[in-house]
Amino acid sequence: MKRDVESNMQTWKCRQIRKPLVLMGARQVGKTWLMRSFAKQNFAHVHEFNFDDEPNLARIFEDTKDPYRILPNLALIGGRAIDTDKDVVIFDEVQSCPNALNTLKYFHEKCPQLAVMAAGSLLGVRLKKNNCGSEMASNSYPVGKVELLDVEPMTFSEFLCAHDSALYEYYCKIDGCEPIPEVFHFRLLDALGHYLVIGGMPECVGEFCESRDVSRVRKIQRDLVALYEDDVLKYNGKIDAAKTLLVMRALVPQLAKRNEKFIYGTLRDGARARDYEGAIEWLVSARVVRRVCNANALKYPLSAYESRNAFKLYHLDVGLLREMAGIAPESIILDMPFEFKGPFMENYVLQQLHGFGDTSIKYHSERAGNEIDFVGQKGEYVIPMEVKAGSDKASASFKAFVNTESPRFAVRFSRRNLRRDGGFTNIPLYLAPRLEACL
Repeated sequence: MKRDVESNMQTWKCRQIRKPLVLMGARQVGKTWLMRSFAKQNFAHVHEFNFDDEPNLARIFEDTKDPYRILPNLALIGGRAIDTDKDVVIFDEVQSCPNALNTLKYFHEKCPQLAVMAAGSLLGVRLKKNNCGSEMASNSYPVGKVELLDVEPMTFSEFLCAHDSALYEYYCKIDGCEPIPEVFHFRLLDALGHYLVIGGMPECVGEFCESRDVSRVRKIQRDLVALYEDDVLKYNGKIDAAKTLLVMRALVPQLAKRNEKFIYGTLRDGARARDYEGAIEWLVSARVVRRVCNANALKYPLSAYESRNAFKLYHLDVGLLREMAGIAPESIILDMPFEFKGPFMENYVLQQLHGFGDTSIKYHSERAGNEIDFVGQKGEYVIPMEVKAGSDKASASFKAFVNTESPRFAVRFSRRNLRRDGGFTNIPLYLAPRLEACL
């Protein structure tokens, strides 16, 4: 399956001054597959070392940080000499060996010609020394000596490439200027329905493309949800696992209530922020949830008006969220109404907007009933965005803001076709991954 992040990996490979590449992302988003696939296509030989499968590997990094003393030992274990000019070394599950992670600094400084890639489960949690109870000291992380690359679940466009290559070829040619011919518009809406059921977890997408059996996909999704819960119990250090699980399991009811921010009191009577902020931070660092903060004002620069105390939580993957919420696939495919549909579609759009713009996506809420779903920033422009699950028009508050403030760009995502009206653009939901091309 083609992944868009491979272009970033190719850019990394071609740099004259190349740091070790560290892939960051939630469990099961395809980090290991990406490293192996890219390595096989771009290097003479691949030398892969997994610190979970081979725990004794850690001994090599205990007495030295010198790459030229480490590499001969790795070559002996792997059974092949390592050519520092033509080969690539992969360290997988590197969070299990803090010394190996720290040694990446010395690979950059003393052996920069060797390509090194690394990844690990819950690496974001382990790298962060904070009140979440990280088990890895902050000095284990080679600050400034590695290049970080985020790996997310597959976007709709990546899913479409694997699901319907012919339709994907047309999709890539859409320039965002003219309405989509109806025959393609409805085909893309149908494909979007499949994506909303399957989601972007690579194993789920692969199973669906191979078998077209949604029941098999749902089994994988249930297993993944259970895996994330098991991770809380195994890896969350000092954090009370019960509190972390409570936050994770409260994600669906929190979104369904349409509150202007995350309400701690819905977790448990008398719950306070200080009791659960560590649990939330753990889930955010593990990439299981996405935190979207409120922007008090829609002004440039947007980050200056961010309120860290007012936020919402969304799930990393819309397919897993659908399974957690118990939404039947036919409700999605047949476009049936259900109470959770609005927040569900917000989760989808947010997932597609990862990496868009010059700051993280936020939302805007000044008072009850007057909310803008998402806000992004591109250059000097602050871009308000509204998400509609169906074909209905903009809400009164969004329309009033656009009419009053006249922003350079304003976006509504809906099932309607592409349409421009000055700075306002209606973008079909399936084009959310291509927002930048539509502005």
